[in-house]
Amino acid sequence: MDVLQLVKSRLGISSTVRDAYLLAIIDGVMLELSDEKGLVLDANNSYHQLFISDYVTWRYQNRDSEGSMPRHLQFRLHNLIIHVGAGNLRVDTVANVDVLPLNPNQYTVYILSTDGSYQMYINSQWTVVEMVSGVWRVVTL
Repeated sequence: MDVLQLVKSRLGISSTVRDAYLLAIIDGVMLELSDEKGLVLDANNSYHQLFISDYVTWRYQNRDSEGSMPRHLQFRLHNLIIHVGAGNLRVDTVANVDVLPLNPNQYTVYILSTDGSYQMYINSQWTVVEMVSGVWRVVTL
């Protein structure tokens, strides 16, 4: 089953009237996950499809809201980053710091002087990253 059908089923939509709008949200979410989060998702993986459909459904239902992403989606996204691995993270700056900042820049890798670790603030969590073959990636354990 494709993501559009999953979203429509979850929302209880049976007509095609909103398909163009839903497809635009799906494309936007997919682009965000690949460009901003660096995730490479498998279209045939049902776990990936369900996450995308849940994320798209939340976006659709909260389009006029300024609320943050629900914790269950945040946890699932972080787990995807850890398990799938994120590559091609967008990094604009690398900064040496003694302590991690309270208000970090989204696209900055912070090199912590106390232990030499490379960290980014991804999905409201500090995440260890590394450069592999010229590409920033989330370190998976």
